[in-house]
Amino acid sequence: MSPKISCVSLKAEREYCFATAQEAIAAIGSFPQRLNAIAQAQKQRGELVIDQIYPTEVIAIRPRRTQAPPLILLGGMGHLAGLGGFEQACKRFQNTREIVLFQACSLHNRTSVIEHETCQSANSSEQQFVTMFAAAVVKAMEYVRSSEKTIHIMVLCNTAHYFLPKVRQQLKYHHPQVFIRLQWFSLVESVVDYLQWQNLGQPLILCTNGTKQGRVYSHPLERAGIAYTELNDTLQSILMDGIYQGVKAFERDFACQAGEKLFRKFLKTDSKIDCIIAGCSEVPYLLDWLKLTASDSVQQFLSSVEIIDPVQLALASTSKCVQLCSCSQKMAINR
Repeated sequence: MSPKISCVSLKAEREYCFATAQEAIAAIGSFPQRLNAIAQAQKQRGELVIDQIYPTEVIAIRPRRTQAPPLILLGGMGHLAGLGGFEQACKRFQNTREIVLFQACSLHNRTSVIEHETCQSANSSEQQFVTMFAAAVVKAMEYVRSSEKTIHIMVLCNTAHYFLPKVRQQLKYHHPQVFIRLQWFSLVESVVDYLQWQNLGQPLILCTNGTKQGRVYSHPLERAGIAYTELNDTLQSILMDGIYQGVKAFERDFACQAGEKLFRKFLKTDSKIDCIIAGCSEVPYLLDWLKLTASDSVQQFLSSVEIIDPVQLALASTSKCVQLCSCSQKMAINR
């Protein structure tokens, strides 16, 4: 039997609580400046900017009256993407529900854990990560103030979805009181459902090495009978630079240069696609920047295909679930 999960190392260093979505959106507008300062200090020391240098934090809105179950967003992988997901949720739901963003920055690099699966210590490394991941979920639950029995939860990191089945099992067996309250909303499942609904059958997957190697998107797409395109090794390396040395490191110019290089080379492959899956939470930032700064050919290409943001779709799924539950309750009352 596995040991009980410990949450000691995941205690939040700061907690920001707001009464309304409007207050939260206004306040977090300045948060990237603080994150940038942390990144710049790291670079001045000659060290790499990684997710783990940022503090574990909680950002929440707790409206007086709510109409929907609370929503937990597990972020911090990276920190900027977590803020983006929280802002999207605040704009979509306004003051209808409690929203708790738990920035679990101390979690190990997901891609590194997946890439080292072939190593002798792979099993222990993965198990340690799953245990810590589950601990982050348990800890995030402590910051929910609502007494609602059901809590919606989303993990904002695409690569982390590789570990979710084992994380749920860990919670089921060792923290059943947490497990039974959680209703999960998957970025990956939301994308596959959307592609089928919109009849989009030629997506390009832009993701990290871990998501690609772990087949986080490719496996479900194959099961759904959807043909997809992945980057070759050369282009994948350029994308990783754009994500890690660009967006995560707050180096916008570098990110845009990498993105420009990536799409110029991709266009020469003459691949047929009808949409782009932003399969890493930093990719939407990269694509938004490129739409403003890239060459005409790259901008024209990006405007000709639909950009699919998994976080946006998963938030829409939670909204739809709330609406369906509300309709069911009204029908029950009318009966």
